[in-house]
Amino acid sequence: MRKNALSSLHMEECRELPLLFYAYRRRLVGNVSAHSHGGCELIYLLRGSCRVEGPLGVLAGRSGQLLVIPPETVHNQIDSPDEKNIFCVFQAQPGLFEQRWRTIDLAGEAWCRRWLLELSSMTERNDFEGANAILLGLLLRLSAFEKKRAAAEHLHPGLRKALAFIYNNFSRRISVEQIAEASGISVSLLRKLFVDYCGTSPVRYLQDLRISRAEEMLKSPGLSISEISLRCGFENPGYFIRLYRRKYGAPPGRRRRPAN
Repeated sequence: MRKNALSSLHMEECRELPLLFYAYRRRLVGNVSAHSHGGCELIYLLRGSCRVEGPLGVLAGRSGQLLVIPPETVHNQIDSPDEKNIFCVFQAQPGLFEQRWRTIDLAGEAWCRRWLLELSSMTERNDFEGANAILLGLLLRLSAFEKKRAAAEHLHPGLRKALAFIYNNFSRRISVEQIAEASGISVSLLRKLFVDYCGTSPVRYLQDLRISRAEEMLKSPGLSISEISLRCGFENPGYFIRLYRRKYGAPPGRRRRPAN
């Protein structure tokens, strides 16, 4: 197996960083017989499906899913006729990314597809320093994604109700007290749960959701800025514009896509 080190950094300086061996888009059609890698392998399904079989069990993957195969694990791969994937093999510290046999469902997470495409593109250009930087960011984001998903599966029932209430009523005028009442918990517990699980306050969470929805609505040229602000729960368009500028660095009118 060919290993490509960072060209401008000594190994002593990057012991804590991941080291990419290679990353490619698989263009050949057909199954892969039993083999293993000296590093952890990631297989991201661009389309189709595949099965990976080994002593640790069977991983079944479909488009939008990522298969994780630990180092030195013998496995084979059985692909559907239309299967296309990106795969990479790397070394990394165990604390950076959990190198455990599993499937990660990333359907709807377009960032993973973009990052892996960029990773394979850099490898094909022999830009291994840039590829290792992309790999580091990818592994950190994958770890954060899995931690967030695990936390969501163990949400306090009151917070789960609060999030649902906000999602269904963000276009209305709602208060922290109303959110707490709908969730069956006190205002103080509501605030604590939001800080613990979401890293922000209920009010800031609601504002961020409204601004994000407004950003989507700006793609519709038929809606004015005032209409968008009202539909997103902002009674004062001026206040909406100030919050939008604070988040995106420009007023909504300047960021709006021109009509074709």
